Amino acid sequence: MSMLKADRKAELVSEARRAVLRIDPSERPRLIVIGTGETSPYLDYFFLLTFTIEVFTHGYYLAVTDRSVYVLRGSRTTGEAKEVMAVVPLEQAGSLVAKVRRGRAWNTLWLRLPQRRGRVRVNVSLHSRPELDRFLARL
Repeated sequence: MSMLKADRKAELVSEARRAVLRIDPSERPRLIVIGTGETSPYLDYFFLLTFTIEVFTHGYYLAVTDRSVYVLRGSRTTGEAKEVMAVVPLEQAGSLVAKVRRGRAWNTLWLRLPQRRGRVRVNVSLHSRPELDRFLARL
């Protein structure tokens, strides 16, 4: 992974940690998984409209604490985690993951959120694969 991507990943993880602490200062974020959603990441390559696709997609942050799993959504361009989609107690978090598809470059995770009817698609990059594997093992 290039230094630029590593620095950006560290920034996004830090922002997600701060977002969780703004919601509940007593929580301790232990693991953050960074992803994108709504469209397939392969559209970036197919249409070559990276900027346009980034504007219309969201960044997703899955934060595991000692007590809960936070599903946060925010801007993909700024990296801010603005919206809390769900806070699921750790004991019930096993039902959060509906399906996982591992790939060479991208991994896809479908989440069942308590207040939503459909599933939410989260695309996780190869660079965040270790965190995804730890997230799935934790649940």
